[in-house]
Amino acid sequence: MNKKLTNIIVVSLVASSTLLATTTKNIKLDEITVSANKMDETIKQIPQSISIIDNFTIEEKEIKSIPEIIEYIPNLSSTFMYSDRVNFRGINTSIFTNNNPVVIYIDGIPHSSVYAFDASILNIERVEVLRGPQGALYGKDSIGGVINIVTKKPTNETEGFVSLEYGSNNFRQANFNISGAIIKDKLFFGLNGLLGKDDGWQTNHNENQNKDIDKSKFHKLNTTFYYKPTDKLSMNLSLFDDKNYRYGFEGGAIPQNETINDYKREDFKNVNYESDTYMKTKSKAQSLKLEYNFNENVNLSSITANKKVDIDGTWDVDLGNNPNYDQMSMFQDATSKNFSQEFRITGENNYLRYVFGLYFEKDEFNFHNYGQEYPSYLAGNPFGTGVDVKFNAKSKATSKTYASFGQVVIPFLEDYELTLGGRYQKVKKKMNLDNYMHPTNTNATPYFEFNEEHTWNTFLPKIALSKRLNNELSTYITVSKGYLPGGYNNFASNGSEKENRFDAQTSINYELGLRGSLLEDKLYLSSSIFYMDIEDIHVYSTDPVTSMMYTSNAGEATSKGLELELKYNINDNWSIDTAIGIIQAKYSNYKDSNGNDNKNKKIERTPSHSINLGLSYYAGNGLYGRFDIKNQGDMYFNAQNSLKQDSYTVANAKIGYLFKDFDIYAYVKNITDESYIVAVEEMAEFRQLTYGKGRFIGLGLKYSF
Repeated sequence: MNKKLTNIIVVSLVASSTLLATTTKNIKLDEITVSANKMDETIKQIPQSISIIDNFTIEEKEIKSIPEIIEYIPNLSSTFMYSDRVNFRGINTSIFTNNNPVVIYIDGIPHSSVYAFDASILNIERVEVLRGPQGALYGKDSIGGVINIVTKKPTNETEGFVSLEYGSNNFRQANFNISGAIIKDKLFFGLNGLLGKDDGWQTNHNENQNKDIDKSKFHKLNTTFYYKPTDKLSMNLSLFDDKNYRYGFEGGAIPQNETINDYKREDFKNVNYESDTYMKTKSKAQSLKLEYNFNENVNLSSITANKKVDIDGTWDVDLGNNPNYDQMSMFQDATSKNFSQEFRITGENNYLRYVFGLYFEKDEFNFHNYGQEYPSYLAGNPFGTGVDVKFNAKSKATSKTYASFGQVVIPFLEDYELTLGGRYQKVKKKMNLDNYMHPTNTNATPYFEFNEEHTWNTFLPKIALSKRLNNELSTYITVSKGYLPGGYNNFASNGSEKENRFDAQTSINYELGLRGSLLEDKLYLSSSIFYMDIEDIHVYSTDPVTSMMYTSNAGEATSKGLELELKYNINDNWSIDTAIGIIQAKYSNYKDSNGNDNKNKKIERTPSHSINLGLSYYAGNGLYGRFDIKNQGDMYFNAQNSLKQDSYTVANAKIGYLFKDFDIYAYVKNITDESYIVAVEEMAEFRQLTYGKGRFIGLGLKYSF
């Protein structure tokens, strides 16, 4: 099979996995077109770090989710601890603004909340991961980057697939996709989805609870209608319906005075929860994208999106049945609503390429119930001995964002391009909060009320210079400002407006990169070095005495490192690729509320490095296989650097056979069953430890038509 390396890094010309064993068209690097910059450009024209993962690669690596895509991106990581939390080059998720530093876009539609963050990747053409601030290009601002998902457009031909998978822990999943024309050349439809269940790896021995304590069930459904009444006008309506019920906890809890590294995942295989423990999210979203082409060079777009997420969670705090902590639990019942409208115009002429836009967003987050229940003595017996206590913070946080943004790219002196961009935005936030403390199973009036608002205004500039070194190589330098608005703590229990507000987080980003192909297009290279000055970092922590959770600003920090991606086509059958990220992210000025001086301490949840290495094999008779290995560096879980996960290595493998319209395959993830911690949550009496997935073996069958 004759495959150029670029077929691995860009949109595959293959319509389905059954064509993997056929000869595909060779693509030059100059022909690799991406849309992450809101205008069609070749990959060599993008003056900042960008990773491309096509549908071919996603199937080959058995990637099933956005967090699994993140695993293959240098200096980008994520974990699930009550919600999806992402770390980008030392910048963490902002709890109580509910924003990740990276925003997901699906055909231009933003998905940014930490809840329902894991969007479907069933019907994609490619994923473009653009690293660095994106305020000049996207309506929804992003301090860390964008995961831009480009889906496959339906055609006049009816096509699709059905697949089934079965795996460890009685895992079952069914996927389907179908698309085609309702009216030839005018109206098209697409329907895809996945449905699955998993019994989990833990067994609960409490007879009053379900034995499969960490089971899960989920679905993701998407319907699309694409209408093109004229050559100039097109409309795309998308409807999303997602559900994800996670029961139990991917780990366990240990006393505060014990060392986290003395425990392994296997120690929590048998548990004894006394209380219900689950996290349930249901998400519905609708989007309408209108595009009008005035001519070949000018395009006007309107993108309207609406999303609602219902969140229901409860947790056994000690994740056990210690009688001293009976009825000790955490709970939340919340609703998130988001509406956004973006207008954008893009174009080009003989002198420049440009994009300009306006953006409005209204976000509302209601905590109908959010708090904890404590045994009487742990709360200090405020209502008498034996009377358990309920803390409950009910709040409504609203936010309105108004922004204008734009970018121009100016070619000059034949081989150079100058990029100038900027964003001006105004963010107004309100917080209405009532905090209660009362005996369980009773009603009470709030003991603390908080009704405040604040407005943030900012301008975010961007400048970049790129140079084409030859027909295959280009280099660039970029300076940009990143921004994440501030907010209010949802669990405030005392203090003034200023004491309960955290300010906006900012970063100045410097990046120098080199990108291109070598060795007659057999080797693809993308490399960069970066430096970031970060101020007013959003730090989320739990008061060890009261267990109250809050976000504060952590002064100043720096982040510097390098990123390297290589893909090499060894011969007609074998290819190899690697992605390397090395980072040093440290606080330069941060004294926490407990008086600890964290200067020169490493920023929590930031791995010191990540190294991915993959090897692929394709035979001409339908047989194929892949082996991936990843080493992740040391990572701390707190700003004091007293809780640490050492470096670890995980390996995955897949083998399959293609025949006619079928693909049958088997895969193993975490072959060696490596035990490693991905998150630690500090509680008053405990530390909750979340572990990475253990060994998983799966079998699959796919039929394409």
